[in-house]
Amino acid sequence: MAAQKKAQVDGGDPAADPKAFRRALGNYPTGVTVITAPGTDAPVGVTANSFASVSLDPPLVLWSIAHTSRSHSAFVASDRFAINILADDQVKVSQAFSSSSKDKFGAVAWRRGKTGSPLIDDALAYFDCLCETRHEGGDHTIMIGRVVEFGHYEGNPLAFAQGRYGIAVDHPETGVTAQARKADDAGLAEFPLLSLIAKAHYKVDADLEGQRTAAGNTQVGSKVLAGLYNSSPLTADELARQMYLDRRQVDDSLNEFVANGDVAPCDGNRFALTASGKARRRRMIDYLAKYQEEQLADIQPADLAAARRVLESFLSNSVQTF
Repeated sequence: MAAQKKAQVDGGDPAADPKAFRRALGNYPTGVTVITAPGTDAPVGVTANSFASVSLDPPLVLWSIAHTSRSHSAFVASDRFAINILADDQVKVSQAFSSSSKDKFGAVAWRRGKTGSPLIDDALAYFDCLCETRHEGGDHTIMIGRVVEFGHYEGNPLAFAQGRYGIAVDHPETGVTAQARKADDAGLAEFPLLSLIAKAHYKVDADLEGQRTAAGNTQVGSKVLAGLYNSSPLTADELARQMYLDRRQVDDSLNEFVANGDVAPCDGNRFALTASGKARRRRMIDYLAKYQEEQLADIQPADLAAARRVLESFLSNSVQTF
């Protein structure tokens, strides 16, 4: 049977709708890096997913930085930089370097590399570079570096796509036969609890895509609505940290919600749900509750209560949930 054709969400002239264009670009999954340089008075660092390999001989890599970045002038003036590829347990490191904080390096442990550029402790890999050349590319400067030293450590990469952080897991369709897939399912007991939680999250996210679209919600927008449940208004930075989202995507969603009246700015740079926003969030919770009821119908109430206690205990000190 032929696969059902996917509905187009956005398209057209990128100059006419740059936000939609950026959302389309966000469908290409990448890793997450923190780019660092010694700086003049203090080290500088930014989160970037524009990293790419250029050449093995000579060993060249590239990344790009927006002209509007506060660190643009510092990186353009530097003749060296380091690329730190983050591991899947370093979301907070990524968020620290994508924030507007003036003391990003105070939030992480680091050391100097061969060129003097900061290397982030516990990163999955690093590439310490001398700047080979720079090219202007539209609203970005493309930086090409010659790698003088690299390091690679055990672990798994932090992933990023559609404005959200993720982890790399085996695709269910990589099995050759149905029997192989069943064997894989039977091995779920071998996975750590947190890996099972991650698998469950991605299953729910995929299953609810149709209902989200019908309700006029994006993946990022749904998480922004969920994060604003708190009685205290939140800043965009706080929302990004609590919901593990990219700050730029949070800004886009907040702007749209403010424009349509679902979110209102208050207390300077903070945001809160309006009456219509609370109603929209309630509709989202309703279809999530219906999905949950269908999916968990065969699980004993006592087991569900135990699972909920475990998750609430785990999440209570770090993450805001529904």
